[in-house]
Amino acid sequence: MELVRKSIPYYDVILDNVSVYEESTDAIVPDAFPDIARIVYADGTVSIKDESPQNDRVLVSGSVAATVLYQPEVGGSLQSLEIPLSFAHIEEARGVSADCTCFVRCSIADVTARAVNSRKVSVSAKLCFETTVYQPSILQYTEQIQSGDTPLEVLYDTKEITLLRQVEGSSFTILDDLEWNGSEGLELLHTDCVLRQNECRAMNGRMLIRGEAVLQLLLRDDTGAFQQVTKNIPFTQMLDASDMQEGDAATVRLAVRNLDCILTGSGVLSIGIGVCAVILQDEKHAIQTIHDLYQTKHALNVQVTPVKVQDCMLCGNFAADGSENIPLGMKTSQYLGAKAICTGMQMEGDTLRVKVDAFILYYDDEGNLYQTHRALHVPLRVSNLPVEPALHDIALQVALSPAGEDSVNVHLSASGGATKRTPQTFQDVTSVELGPERNAELCGVTLILRRVEEGESLWDIAKQYATTVSAIRSANSIAEEQKTTQAQLLLIPMEQ
Repeated sequence: MELVRKSIPYYDVILDNVSVYEESTDAIVPDAFPDIARIVYADGTVSIKDESPQNDRVLVSGSVAATVLYQPEVGGSLQSLEIPLSFAHIEEARGVSADCTCFVRCSIADVTARAVNSRKVSVSAKLCFETTVYQPSILQYTEQIQSGDTPLEVLYDTKEITLLRQVEGSSFTILDDLEWNGSEGLELLHTDCVLRQNECRAMNGRMLIRGEAVLQLLLRDDTGAFQQVTKNIPFTQMLDASDMQEGDAATVRLAVRNLDCILTGSGVLSIGIGVCAVILQDEKHAIQTIHDLYQTKHALNVQVTPVKVQDCMLCGNFAADGSENIPLGMKTSQYLGAKAICTGMQMEGDTLRVKVDAFILYYDDEGNLYQTHRALHVPLRVSNLPVEPALHDIALQVALSPAGEDSVNVHLSASGGATKRTPQTFQDVTSVELGPERNAELCGVTLILRRVEEGESLWDIAKQYATTVSAIRSANSIAEEQKTTQAQLLLIPMEQ
């Protein structure tokens, strides 16, 4: 007997994790700077140097360029310090190897600066890593059996399963020089960047991406006043996708690896953004497997192996929104801006509960600059999501509005991608051999009359009496689509 084996290459998600990691350093205030009276503001820009899949782990290394503003003891304008931090973060997962494809998004959830004394600053950066590892795999199973001259009764199962057909990593750089009228006298202190996709279209062997890089710029003018400005940088990029055909449905995940933004004295904003990308394409398969089998005259020696595979369906993008009131403990005269980073999530029905680290930058009623950091748990309303989805690449937009004299309402708009992952298990027949002849208790009997209960399986009855389902159907005028019996007397023809 020959087993007809089927092999389907695909990619398995062996790690999909959101984790938080902290790195700290101390820095001495340069001699040319005055002593510290009060730390006012701290934030940073992260750069990923390497994301290497190794034996059962992923090593992510890079640096954070922290910006710290402080009030001098002698008065005057706020002073700005640039403090570098290096980090090396490890994500462990069994099965990770050099042939895996990794996707890492790293965001700064919080930067805290503390004055150890008037000349020394301790800086701590809280980093949020979203790490996904795609492993090339092969689904192998027995699709049918060629029994030759030995007739077999075989009960097949057919199920539909969706697997990741293509995972292809790439990288590109967004470069632009933006002329900015009216930027004279402005000092660029800090930049945040979020990537948005407007179009993702498959072509023959390539993938077209159109979108924009949304920059949030913290600026100080020559009077010492602060402002936050948004700049949108459009981009178009073609990525190689070897197996992609015109019109194929696919998803592209994007993450900022590094960001370089300089405002020149001549009014030009020079931007360089390093981007990593992963192209994902899923494919539906009709899997035919063997549920059961027997031979009417001989016993069978059958070996089976359990096969576990993860159904993985790309479900497009989602959107959600919610709000939270935050007490500030003081009266405010102006909100300069805010940002929020998702550091964890949990779906509860149609509600997405997100763990958020939020920054709020504002002036009090006396014109002093303050920064508030809050860790929030916010319920967001979500629609059009599959049951128990895996959400990824969550970006949060923040809008602020007054909520009383000393509180602020933080409205969060979330967007990102969704994937439905469902574990699937089936039995794979790996060996079939013909055994001894069946016992001859019913030797000479050609027909059995038996009372059956409603719902009994025709297959189980035929297997029990070493006959065939088709013979039972024919003797009892049972329709082809009927798989179970009614409560009745059943004629069971016996093979001789």
